[in-house]
Amino acid sequence: MAEKKELEDVLKELEKIGDIIGSAIVRRDGLLIASGLPSEVNARAVAAMAAAIVGTSETSTKELEIGEFQQVVVNASEGQYVAIGAGEEAILIALLRKNANIGLILLEMEKAAKKIEKLV
Repeated sequence: MAEKKELEDVLKELEKIGDIIGSAIVRRDGLLIASGLPSEVNARAVAAMAAAIVGTSETSTKELEIGEFQQVVVNASEGQYVAIGAGEEAILIALLRKNANIGLILLEMEKAAKKIEKLV
């Protein structure tokens, strides 16, 4: 696995997009690898929940035979977050502002996920 600093650098680059409040790289078993989430967020709890959501979403897409899982977008009254796969070992999550440009963010997250896949 890559040095934690390399993974944190990927997150810092991603977070340069104005609508991203924070991001994290999570192992598929729910353990936190690297976090750029705000300090008031319990990053370990978010990591575990995001892994569960992605795992369930991947299983449901297979069961429903609707193709390969791409991402989960969770919309809430004060913001949103996105979780995407970053290879076999990791998940990339991003916490977004309420009216974020989701298209741009997904494009940049996909680029970051490819970098993470190579590093993890």
